Amino acid sequence: MNKTNVKTLRDLYERAATLYGDGIFLKEKSGKDIVEKTFNNFKSDCHKLANYLLTEIGEKFHAAVIGPTSYAYLVSYFGSVSTDNPIVPLDAQLPCPDLCELLQRADISVFFYDTKYTPMIDAIKANCPDVKYYIPLQETEGSVSTEKIVSEYSEAETLPEINEDDLAAIVYTSGTTGKSKGVMLTHGNLIDNTMCCENESTPEETTMTVLPIHHVYCFTCDILLGLRYGTTICVNDSIMRIAMNLKLFQPTIILLVPMIAETILKQIKAASAAKPEIPPQMIAQAVFGGRLKGIYSGGAYLAPEILNGYKELGIPMSQGYGMTECSPRITSSLFTDESFGDVGTIVKGCEVKIEDGEIVVKSPSVMKGYYKDPDATAEVLSADGWLHTGDLGYVENNHVFITGRKKNLIILSNGENVSPEEIENKFAGKDMIAEVMVYAEDGFITAEIFPSAEYFGGKSADEIKAEISELIKMINTTVTSAKTIRKIRIRNEEFDKTTSKKIKRQQTKQGDLI
Repeated sequence: MNKTNVKTLRDLYERAATLYGDGIFLKEKSGKDIVEKTFNNFKSDCHKLANYLLTEIGEKFHAAVIGPTSYAYLVSYFGSVSTDNPIVPLDAQLPCPDLCELLQRADISVFFYDTKYTPMIDAIKANCPDVKYYIPLQETEGSVSTEKIVSEYSEAETLPEINEDDLAAIVYTSGTTGKSKGVMLTHGNLIDNTMCCENESTPEETTMTVLPIHHVYCFTCDILLGLRYGTTICVNDSIMRIAMNLKLFQPTIILLVPMIAETILKQIKAASAAKPEIPPQMIAQAVFGGRLKGIYSGGAYLAPEILNGYKELGIPMSQGYGMTECSPRITSSLFTDESFGDVGTIVKGCEVKIEDGEIVVKSPSVMKGYYKDPDATAEVLSADGWLHTGDLGYVENNHVFITGRKKNLIILSNGENVSPEEIENKFAGKDMIAEVMVYAEDGFITAEIFPSAEYFGGKSADEIKAEISELIKMINTTVTSAKTIRKIRIRNEEFDKTTSKKIKRQQTKQGDLI
């Protein structure tokens, strides 16, 4: 693909309409029906929404959108940025006070929202006086909705010129260790990241999007890559209905985070154990709808046990590494890659170096900075464009290896630096462990564990403690003395997590020491 021909998000979907035309861009459920939209439909509807915004609102505004993935959501997103104005995709799980705070912080005047958020609107209006326009995504009596606009409005005859350096989106980080920051991504950032790899898909493939659409990982790797390659995107309407929708849409490719991939793998193993007469590969394909060719994994560490588990089932996995500030991909890999222990190879156009153990990157995908936060920008982004990722690791033969997070380093009294992620990864793939967090307590390495209810069944607390203690003893034989787990806490409830399913490290310790 000639990158020079595609410099903006509008260029991307217009090119998709030219190349793939009446091919199916998106499928989603509407009641008992499945609604299909073509690439031509999408281009036309984005132009209609852009025309409405320019005609009714004006040339300069910040828009926000909230809701699960839907056709109306994507039209609102791309239609807004087609006016050369930025969009702010918001976390669909935000409580009302946090939502209002971000609407104010991001200077939002146009707010697109899924109708399930209608009960919040009065409170938002009371607390966000600068938000002037409220546009529901779905048809709503008495309101101008995205669906109504695309059904009644005409396409724009002309749209404003957009440059690749113009701001496309402000994406707020999940804030695992502090306040979220607004990552400013340009059209050029997102397009570069969409074009940084080759041979990732074809128009014959079907993907099912299951991750939150406000995450740039989902947006780039599901939606933008779908537009680039002409892939059909199927919408999973609920995390609770993944199994049902896999059977309905029968994807050939799916994008997952390791936590979801591990959960599904455990379900396949359980089903296989219950029906040993059926080959596990057949059970796996049945779970995924019967046509799955491979799984892309990202967003967190992928344990080798999970990767190998799927490989044994005949389902290859590909993993990558990135962050919102990089749009997001820094590394990627193909299903045919045979490397082990790394998080993929460095993508085209990206430079990576190691400074004091930290991964530092420079590429056309790197953000402009944090919105209205020059101090935070200066902390991570140098004047010559090098981004400090905060991740610890190393590079070998263009492959990147991650060892932990710089901010999470545990510094012991003897001066030893310990990465908690390195120890936590030792628990990955262990059936008895649902979740774990490692930290320092009174100068000792502590593992706080949420046991798997499925594994332990009706076992007593003493039996659970005994088995977990034996597991800890085994893990301690694989680490140096500085990394030895000296204390164990057993919790009776899940850890608080971000919407990307990462454990929030700043939370109260729970559970008695054993």
